[in-house]
Amino acid sequence: MSSQFSPGEFGSIIIAWIVLSFGITYSSFVGLFSGTGGSLDFVLAGFVATATGFIIHEMGHKFVAIRRGYVAHFRLWTWGLLLTLFTAVGTGGSFLFGAPGAVYIAPAAAVGYGYSWSYRSTDEEHENMVISAAGPGINLAFALGFLGLLLVVGLGAGFLSIVGFFGFELNVGLGSFNMLPVPPLDGSKIFRKSIPVALGLALPLWGLFLTLFLGIF
Repeated sequence: MSSQFSPGEFGSIIIAWIVLSFGITYSSFVGLFSGTGGSLDFVLAGFVATATGFIIHEMGHKFVAIRRGYVAHFRLWTWGLLLTLFTAVGTGGSFLFGAPGAVYIAPAAAVGYGYSWSYRSTDEEHENMVISAAGPGINLAFALGFLGLLLVVGLGAGFLSIVGFFGFELNVGLGSFNMLPVPPLDGSKIFRKSIPVALGLALPLWGLFLTLFLGIF
């Protein structure tokens, strides 16, 4: 399994995780270090939410691509890292542009990474659809899981409640945004190949986002 990660890739994933987690919990970080408030629960919940909403989303793209015979590596995006930090700090944590990196996929496997070439389709649009759908599909699954957690524990001040809300919010936000049919987002590749598949992912995510927008949760 380790051969499927390029040198430095683990470090890039950790950096992206820390930066994005800092961004979504900026106000809590400030409160903790200034001694005027904040909560360690919010910080930890932010790391859990980012792990599911962003890191596992990207790893979904990566490992689905590898299983289908492609080379796939996570890479940091320097401007994305800076924008994540600047938008979080500049808006006091009320708005976040969260794009510190992404999985880049090559159309052919390379010798030396230990990838299997047992499966390769000649329909590249179908391949792109399947690989692209992995990320939002993971977001939808986690969003429903965190929603279930919220329904069980409620919207109180407990740690599980905070984890549930942050996890639900981030997975719905990233998943619904990525399903917009706008290049280079995942949704553009999925809608181009199969509208039924795209709507099957997009409508639940957009519906859940609407509940957030209306303040239902």
